[in-house]
Amino acid sequence: MNNKNCIIWTRVSTKYQEENGGSLDYQKAICERYAHDRGFTIKGYFGGTHESAKTPGVLVSAMLNAVKKDKSITHILVSEFDRFSRDAGQSITIISNLTRADVIIVAAKTGMDTSTKEGRLMANFSLCTAQWDNETRTDKFVAGRKHCIENGVWCSKVPLGYTKTGKSLNSQYRINETGRLIQKAFQWKLRGERNIDIQRRLAALGLSVDKRKLHKILTNPFYAGKIRHKMVKELVDGIQEPLISYPQFLQVQSILSNRTGVYVHQKETPRFPLKRHVLCAKDHTPLTVYTVKAKNLDYYKCNKQGCCTNVSARKLHQRYEALLARYDISQPVMLIFKDVVRRMIEESHDEQIQQNTLLRKRLTECENKMKQCKVRFGMGEIDEEVYEAAIENLQEKKNVILMELEKVKGDLSNLAKQVDGVVAICCKLGDLWRNSDADLCQKIQNLLFPKGILWDKETDDYRTMEENKALALLRYISDEYKNKKEDESENSSSTVALCG
Repeated sequence: MNNKNCIIWTRVSTKYQEENGGSLDYQKAICERYAHDRGFTIKGYFGGTHESAKTPGVLVSAMLNAVKKDKSITHILVSEFDRFSRDAGQSITIISNLTRADVIIVAAKTGMDTSTKEGRLMANFSLCTAQWDNETRTDKFVAGRKHCIENGVWCSKVPLGYTKTGKSLNSQYRINETGRLIQKAFQWKLRGERNIDIQRRLAALGLSVDKRKLHKILTNPFYAGKIRHKMVKELVDGIQEPLISYPQFLQVQSILSNRTGVYVHQKETPRFPLKRHVLCAKDHTPLTVYTVKAKNLDYYKCNKQGCCTNVSARKLHQRYEALLARYDISQPVMLIFKDVVRRMIEESHDEQIQQNTLLRKRLTECENKMKQCKVRFGMGEIDEEVYEAAIENLQEKKNVILMELEKVKGDLSNLAKQVDGVVAICCKLGDLWRNSDADLCQKIQNLLFPKGILWDKETDDYRTMEENKALALLRYISDEYKNKKEDESENSSSTVALCG
């Protein structure tokens, strides 16, 4: 053979292959040894990184273009035929085109080449076998992953806020310290706080997330104990411990949908204050709304396929107002109620005290870093530009922490004001709800029934899932007080009748 010029092609499908057993350097060494032993002149190297097994890609195209331009190249060396590509149809076509152009592909490991029909047959057989093997492993991988997802096990990257242990179906997800901060982010969002304020508060506690990351977190059902994946059509109950309940997650989506939420719904208005707060008792699906324009009538309905729950907005609102009226507090019970509310708020203050301690710790850390930075600048270890940038960054963080400390300090000092505010709201809860805007309506609803409330089509009335403990206690006390007064009134009337 007079002209013995060649190029070397190396390929791995994935970075994992590149790092485990399918080394590009190993392939290159085999091809170079073959070229040296048989007197080939190497005119170039192509490939050299991981490339999809399904498509030719720019790397294969670059190699083929080089062969077309340099007519002196007669051979392409690969370690094995399946390194050329694992798509049999694609590879056979390319080999056929190269054969017509008098270019021979050589498998350096075995010495087989495509210069003869027998060699081409073996090459095609090797490629078909490689593709079959690749597709079999892919099918097993996909089937295994789908099985895990259907059983509530998340198989991709661990979401922020969780720590994973175990593998496959033995995986476990535990909430870590970051997860507790994310839990606070959901709670703040339920209170109606803006994303930018949530970012600021998280940063003060040591968790920095940009607006896209925060939005992604708030719209990820994983934090509500669910799994959403393209391999399954519906949400799956996950094995992970949730940060919030699923109804609360849906309320967050409803809040976000007013801007850029993943779940797009109609904008909340006072016309439909109960949307997504009231759930169907049959399947716990949040009720949505629609309007019959011809009659100008509003309705709430369950969108679950096969469920026929459908009720007029007027009835739902009247029943809800009547339900809230049960929590109205009579004047004689007011002192008892104030005491209960005070105790509840004092308990919530324990969490604020912990937050205050954490913020002060972060403030101390920030101030220490500023001192260290000043010392290093004074000793000439860092230049002025780096020093100024570092101090500016640390000062911004310190300002955020100081603002949060001031807010916590204010909350802790206004106990009496908070008690009076709660009492004022609860004196006439039904009237307040009826005359409020959508934002305040939702706050009242979430205060009283934090996990939502069920509408039972069979009984044509509401069923509660979880009441605010303080208000439930006051309702019980008020009912007992009313019953006692009624009994006293009846006994008094009976006594008068007997005396008469």
